[in-house]
Amino acid sequence: MTKRNLNLTIILILFCKILSAQLCTGSLGDPIVEINFGAGSNRGAALDNGITAFTYVAAGELDEGEYTIVNSTTGLKGNAWHTTTDHTGDENGYMMVINSAVLTSEGVFYTKSVSGLCPNTTYEFSAWLINVMNPAAGTDEYHPDVTFRVSDTAGNILGFYNTGDINQTTSGEWVQYGFFFTLENQSEVIITILNSAPSAHPGNDIALDDITFKPCGPTITTYIEGNSNTNAAVCENEPTNITLETELSQGYDDPQFQWQTSNDIGNSWVDLNSENNNTFNFTNSSTPGTYLFRVAIANGTNINSSNCRITSDEFEITVTEKPEPLVGDTEQSFCSTEQATLSDIEVNANAVWYDSISKDNVLDDNTNLANNTTYYATQLNNGCESDEVLAVQVTIYNPTLAINNVDAYICDNLNDDTEVIDLTFYEPEIVSCSSCVFSYFSTIIDAENDSNSILTPTDYSWETTTNNLYVRIDSPDNCYQIATLNLIPESTPIIPINNSIGICESDNYVTIDAGSGFDSYLWSTGETTQTINITEEHIGTNWVSVTQNHNNFSCTSTKNFEVLFSNAATISEIEIEDWTETNNSITIYLENTSLGDYEYSLDGINYQDENSFHGLPAGEYNVQVRDKNGCGITKETVYLLNPPKFFTPNNDGINDTWHIEHVENYPEITTTIFNRYGKLLTVLNSETSWDGFFKGNPLPTSDYWFIVTKNNQTVYKGHFTLKR
Repeated sequence: MTKRNLNLTIILILFCKILSAQLCTGSLGDPIVEINFGAGSNRGAALDNGITAFTYVAAGELDEGEYTIVNSTTGLKGNAWHTTTDHTGDENGYMMVINSAVLTSEGVFYTKSVSGLCPNTTYEFSAWLINVMNPAAGTDEYHPDVTFRVSDTAGNILGFYNTGDINQTTSGEWVQYGFFFTLENQSEVIITILNSAPSAHPGNDIALDDITFKPCGPTITTYIEGNSNTNAAVCENEPTNITLETELSQGYDDPQFQWQTSNDIGNSWVDLNSENNNTFNFTNSSTPGTYLFRVAIANGTNINSSNCRITSDEFEITVTEKPEPLVGDTEQSFCSTEQATLSDIEVNANAVWYDSISKDNVLDDNTNLANNTTYYATQLNNGCESDEVLAVQVTIYNPTLAINNVDAYICDNLNDDTEVIDLTFYEPEIVSCSSCVFSYFSTIIDAENDSNSILTPTDYSWETTTNNLYVRIDSPDNCYQIATLNLIPESTPIIPINNSIGICESDNYVTIDAGSGFDSYLWSTGETTQTINITEEHIGTNWVSVTQNHNNFSCTSTKNFEVLFSNAATISEIEIEDWTETNNSITIYLENTSLGDYEYSLDGINYQDENSFHGLPAGEYNVQVRDKNGCGITKETVYLLNPPKFFTPNNDGINDTWHIEHVENYPEITTTIFNRYGKLLTVLNSETSWDGFFKGNPLPTSDYWFIVTKNNQTVYKGHFTLKR
């Protein structure tokens, strides 16, 4: 190491100790240097000569030692780099992207001369940086290490700050780095951002944005007198005296103040003449608009240079234009049923209401209107009132129509607590008004609010457990009234007559009873008694109507029924399927002369409409056919046969012989028994059984076969077991 290098190292170490490696903690001034690289949809132009030591690339990826100006890192290094915009997120905002390298010359990212500075003034030097390497690429060997340096024009280092390693992050994060320092007697410096990493590959790739160099000073606190914030609003031409106040922390021995205003939303600022105190009074509210103010502060005579001032946050004063006078009818009328409030008075804009023209008392918008009363209003817009007052004379009148509540008696035709009714049927009873609008509601609150109306009043499905409905009548006089429609359900007579009634062949008539307790009867025959005798001349469709009175209201039911001839059934055939233990069936067929409506039974107790019975065990059955009209019962006994599976001829009195149970009821049946070899052993008729002997000798235990014939036709074949 040479002596010169040794001295430089000692100087740098000294500055590391005495300089603050952080951003300004007080207030800043306007940027003396502000490098944001511009904006555009394509790549930006190369930097001027002498600004950077790296080589510009106008297209394609970046190799070692190259940089470009872009609005996105996409396509600069495949998937090895994060995809990012500039640090503000502007999709067209440019940034400087560098594939760093260890150059033969000093690795300067960016350098610039700054002049017009003030001695003994503190400045902040900063920039936004991001490590563009993506950890997913698997390369994490070297990291960007950046030095911020300030030198005088002779190259002497006045201050520096080193970031240390800027590590990779999973999402890529922009971070602002920099430091502040105080000049002695210099008015011009060289600011430099350079590469301090020991190597470049792999890693050490970086993006750079928004390089700034600003005055830094004590903290300026701003507020409006009597308020904690810096915004205020006044109305046009109102007496105004708003005091903008500032407080300055320790740091300047001779603080000087200069108030400024901006006419272009803060892009540029103009000094206000003779406004050099720490407070400023805003008194001019004659012209509507938004006014911006701030104070610039410097130490002593530095106040004369914009490069040496720090500035406060903005104050914003809004002068709101007073609205035009309200427009509205000066005489307005309301119906008493409206329960109108001030908000119902028709005017062309937002209003503030008063009880007098002198505007002594503000009235709430929900104040109920009173008859023959004058109310006074101004237009309100953004907190400002019009100067002129609108006077409105209010008249309250009563409805001109007389309405009636209605009790409506309604028959529940099916006695099922539900009835479909036409609610509009009762409108003439409520009021005679062809130009009125009728609406129907389930609750009086809904009727008052004109909400949740019944949508289909002409086809309303009424649950009879709910009695009151409410009818709102809106009339041409702008009034509405509410009537109660009291729905009163009454049960409809139930007529105890079957759908069909038979006249037995053995009788000349049948007596029909429509039920007792009704107030009137009318039969299709013209008779008006509770009971009538129907003869064969009325065979066919008949009806009866009965009426039950309820005060001045009545409910009527009509029953249609058929009168037909009937008689006891004549059985033409009983078809049986047997020879199983439990899966036998019986089907009954009737002669065509059977005229009635019949039901069938096998025990005389349980009846069914079907003429077939299935799943029956073998045995004796008492078939009965009953006429539903009471014209007689026809009976016949049938037997379902099934052969026994074995017998034991051992003279114990149990199963000593083999025979088919109930076969004696069928004399036409013959049963032939064989041994397993087909040898005929015996022939049984319907009255005989077999004892297990053949020619006087007992046969051994074995299976034996049989054939059942009926009228010389085989009806069943099977076998059984003889056990000894």
